[in-house]
Amino acid sequence: MKNKAVKIGIIASLAPHLFCCVLPMVLSVVSLFAPEFAHTSILPAWIEPWLFVFSALMLGLSWVLVVRDCHCHCDHCHGESGASHHSQKIILGVITVIFIISVILHLAAHH
Repeated sequence: MKNKAVKIGIIASLAPHLFCCVLPMVLSVVSLFAPEFAHTSILPAWIEPWLFVFSALMLGLSWVLVVRDCHCHCDHCHGESGASHHSQKIILGVITVIFIISVILHLAAHH
C-alpha cells in the first residue's frame, strides 16, 4: 500500500478547491469571450458543504492509513535510517494545512 494515503490526501484536498475555486475562475475567463457562460454554475450551493465534509473524511482516512503504516515491520521503518514513513507524514501535513486554509478562505468568502 505504498503512498496510498498520500494519494487519497491529495485527491481529498484538491476536490473542493477544484470545484469551488478553479472551475469558476476558468468559467470567468471563458465568459470574457462567450458571455453566455457568465452565470454558469458548476455545483449547486447545497453540495459545496458536503464536498468539504467528504474531503475532510478522506483526509482523515489518509491520516489513519499513515499512522497504521508507521507500525509495520518493513525495512523502511526499521532499517538503518529509521525514517518511519517520514516523507509521507510531511506531505500529508502540507496537504492538511492547504485543506484547512481552503476551508477558511471558503468560509470567509461565502459567509
